Amino acid sequence: MAKLRNRDIQKVIQVFDNELLMIVRVSKVEKMKMRKKIVNFLQPALKSATMKPDIFIIEVENKLSDIIRLFVDSYGFHNRLTDVVRRIYANAEESAAPAPSSDEQ
Repeated sequence: MAKLRNRDIQKVIQVFDNELLMIVRVSKVEKMKMRKKIVNFLQPALKSATMKPDIFIIEVENKLSDIIRLFVDSYGFHNRLTDVVRRIYANAEESAAPAPSSDEQ
């Protein structure tokens, strides 16, 4: 499995941040606590060499379910998160693949 860059991890965190901004019935302090919990889970999970997109999504649903249920559109969020994570992992795989050698002699 390819290693994700910090920029890729920040893209996933941004998906969560966008949803946190739309929650109106939670105080700013509570949102900060939620963001801390999200970041504390996401960074190690995404940096794990054994993590795959499908497993990651299941882990997010299990570990962060109390936060996700507060989102305005939790189903749409799930779809957006899945798309972002799969795209990031696909790009990481492509960039980690060795370049074809040109040994034509």
